[in-house]
Amino acid sequence: MQPLALILNIAIIVGIVGIVVYWVRRFAVFLGYKAIQPDVLQIAELLKTQPVRERSDVVITGHYGGRPTIVRFSHRVDTPGLDIQMRVPAAVNFFLVPKTITSESEGRTLIRTGSVALDRRFNSRTDHPTEIRMLTAGTTANASLEQLCCSSQTGLSIKDRTIELSELTIPPFTANHVFDHLQSMLTLASGLAEMPGADLIKVEPLPPRGSSWPVRIALAGGLVCLVALLFAQPYSHPEGANASASLVRPSGIAPADASRMQQLQGWHVAGTDDFSVSALRFLRERRLEPSGHIMADFSGRGAAIDSAYFLVDATGRKRVSMMAKGMVAYDAIFPQIDVLARISRNALAKIQWMSAAPQFPSDGDALLVVQNANDPTASVVLLRHGTQTFSAHPADFNKIDLVTP
Repeated sequence: MQPLALILNIAIIVGIVGIVVYWVRRFAVFLGYKAIQPDVLQIAELLKTQPVRERSDVVITGHYGGRPTIVRFSHRVDTPGLDIQMRVPAAVNFFLVPKTITSESEGRTLIRTGSVALDRRFNSRTDHPTEIRMLTAGTTANASLEQLCCSSQTGLSIKDRTIELSELTIPPFTANHVFDHLQSMLTLASGLAEMPGADLIKVEPLPPRGSSWPVRIALAGGLVCLVALLFAQPYSHPEGANASASLVRPSGIAPADASRMQQLQGWHVAGTDDFSVSALRFLRERRLEPSGHIMADFSGRGAAIDSAYFLVDATGRKRVSMMAKGMVAYDAIFPQIDVLARISRNALAKIQWMSAAPQFPSDGDALLVVQNANDPTASVVLLRHGTQTFSAHPADFNKIDLVTP
């Protein structure tokens, strides 16, 4: 064997070993968490890091807005399903605990935040009442606290120079849910950083973690050598070899959208037969057609050239895929969906929200996802701001002005 060919073969073997190690590690990280793997990878990309496994938990350790941040997902019965920690320059402590939980172990003073929504559902305790009243005197901090404490299964604490949010279970729309919380925590951290003496507080850096550079180098080197070997020994493809690689595209999905959407095998765009009786009645009352394809301007470009798809598979699962600027802006499977509808950007200001309104204004139109047409509260609104998709729950979807053809 020629020396060059031997070197190339060795490098390819090393690359293959690197690929195997990479996928074994990836499989180990997401064992038991396959359902939220795409969401975890989106969060890891936002924090500019890689998810790791700690015992039975999946942990993402990185930085958001320059703040050391740790996001943890867990299936253990004695651990919150979602736990987010952000290290901040705070010398105060503050605890928001649902009133359904009796806890006086931390925070000697019971105070009011000034937010009716928070004070009705949560007990607020602190050892620094004067400083916390300064923090919550503005509407920005209270709006962030309301967004963070979005359910009675949520707890929030500020102690030991860390904002920590815990939720009992892993929430649906996991990536968007975590993105919203991270932005609110960053806003709260900014308020804490402006308090007197905050500039003297040192924020502890994140603990160092093992590097994956050896695996990456082996992977990259093997791939480079493989490409070099392919160019050195060209071969012709038999006619029709690419037929098996043709794109799986259900009827009703634009080719450009289908090329960017993943795992379309077995899914089809919802037709009239896929809509429930209550969904058809909802659409008929608003003079809307029963369609699984919605055209809209989610990205605010001035023309309805974006798309949203209502997809159904053979087992009856329902899926929403939202495209903006030619990219997948949202893709999730729901246990139940009745209707998708378009909300104009101007109509968003009239919506009454179940808890907190969307934290940022929409760039363009929004998408209404009605999960149960017989329950006015069973819906979610998806909207785009910049490169992120945000969600919020309207109090009554029947009172929303929808765009008709």
